[in-house]
Amino acid sequence: SKVDLARPPAPPLSPMRSIALALLPLAASLAAPRDLRCARECADSLFSDFQLSDPIASASLSRECWICLGDPTAGIFHGQIPASATTDLLRFKLGVGYTEGWCSAGTPSGWEPDGEGGFTGCEVKHDFPGLNSTSHMSHAYVKAEMAKLPRLQYEGKAWRGNELGFIISNELFWPRVSPRTVSLGSTPSQHMVMRPIVERVFGKCDATCTSALQTSARDWAAAQDSISVQEDVTAWVHTELVARAFPNRALPVPAADFVALQSSIVTLSTLTQLLSDDVTQLVAGDTFSKLSATFDAYRPLVEEVYGDELRGADCAPTTDCVDLATSHLLDLLFFAGGLSVPSGLSTGLWVLHGDTAPYGEAFPAPGSLRARDDPGAFFYESIRFFAPVVGLPWWTTPPARAEDDAASQYNTAAGVAGVRTILNLALANKDPNVWGEDGHLFRVRPHAEYASHFVGFADFALDDDVAGGKMNRACPAKSLALAMGKAFFTAWEQEEWCTKDSPGYTEATPFVDPFTLVRGVVEGRRCSPRWPWEESECCRGTCRPEIVIQGVPYVEWACRA
Repeated sequence: SKVDLARPPAPPLSPMRSIALALLPLAASLAAPRDLRCARECADSLFSDFQLSDPIASASLSRECWICLGDPTAGIFHGQIPASATTDLLRFKLGVGYTEGWCSAGTPSGWEPDGEGGFTGCEVKHDFPGLNSTSHMSHAYVKAEMAKLPRLQYEGKAWRGNELGFIISNELFWPRVSPRTVSLGSTPSQHMVMRPIVERVFGKCDATCTSALQTSARDWAAAQDSISVQEDVTAWVHTELVARAFPNRALPVPAADFVALQSSIVTLSTLTQLLSDDVTQLVAGDTFSKLSATFDAYRPLVEEVYGDELRGADCAPTTDCVDLATSHLLDLLFFAGGLSVPSGLSTGLWVLHGDTAPYGEAFPAPGSLRARDDPGAFFYESIRFFAPVVGLPWWTTPPARAEDDAASQYNTAAGVAGVRTILNLALANKDPNVWGEDGHLFRVRPHAEYASHFVGFADFALDDDVAGGKMNRACPAKSLALAMGKAFFTAWEQEEWCTKDSPGYTEATPFVDPFTLVRGVVEGRRCSPRWPWEESECCRGTCRPEIVIQGVPYVEWACRA
């Protein structure tokens, strides 16, 4: 049977669990008592396209239903985000892929021929995720609109909040800055202070830098007997980024401890939006304490290395520019390069070492790719297909949070949803109008295509005529990120590693299950026989003999299932 490339096969759900999951949006919306007149509209919209075979993707509530219900916040003890947005995004944690969630064409790519040589069916989706949010997947639109963002934000016509892609994060994890937000949501004046520093420190990687990265990656891998993907990979990237920010200085926090804290923050800053602030303080108290200690460990280094440069700068409403810079640097290590680069490396390792056969033509045949054939293009394809950054959002009618750091992150002061534009970078990077009809497949492509079409770094959010380029929103560390990916796969000894795990794939972050790489021999390759009580060097199967008849017969030992 044909494999749906947009959504990998998943274990079948029981009928009762299917119904329960499908009713999730309705349950969330009815958590607060509302006018029963809404019930008919909500029930009709919920079941209009409901399919028992695919309940999570097919179940949804209409705009009219959410408006009637007042779009209450979803969660326990007064959550933070309206139910319309929460339930839309929750489906991606329940097995729905991005293509299926955003596109309406019903094809593996999410698009269908338009009869004029192009493709249609996934250009735009209204009220998703959440009321008054409009998602754009057309590559042409995404590329053109992101170029407008620097001026829009500089002129106050666009506002950015505490958002990572489509996710609106809990501001309690940013207590030392005002507004309480990740660096992406800083004010224009703050952005103009910090961007030149970030560009200078992380913006370039010359031949010496590239060579050093390759040596580092090679030495790191040589020192490992096993590699936990993504945890150990993240630790390597973290170490390299810190060395760049603070040359010739020791890590303020051990890499393993930082990565563990990073994992907690990434998870809790999202999930605690379903909780009240009081409950969040209880649930995330240990993480808050470790985050505060990490901030205190990094701040003296920031003061030492960047204090003179920051002295006299206008970082208002944050009163201390060193605090702002420390928070921005930690954001880079926790969420930006410190998360997206390891993500691209890890998904690339999965393509090389995981079992891709269950996903049909989505991936080349297992074992057929060699990253070293073109390591730079291989890494580029990994971050194109498995997008580390899914969306680029901004608000044209901001929520109340724009004026009040304790107000709603979604609704205006009048209690209605703000107006939000989201450029879906993940799906724009698969638009067949630009990438071809195999854009939804993992295929290493010519460098020229990535240079011209890739939008995952918000590559075209550039306008040097605005504040001398200080309001540019393209990733300032793009060159370094690409250099790290290329260096890693240049140094990677692919034939020396394999996995005994069976990590699966779904088209939603984090895309692949965690797995461990070990030094060993893959199926079909030669091995050395061992005594029965010794551990086999084969990752799968056992080392077994086979008589080969080529002239004089001989015995060949290989890993066989």
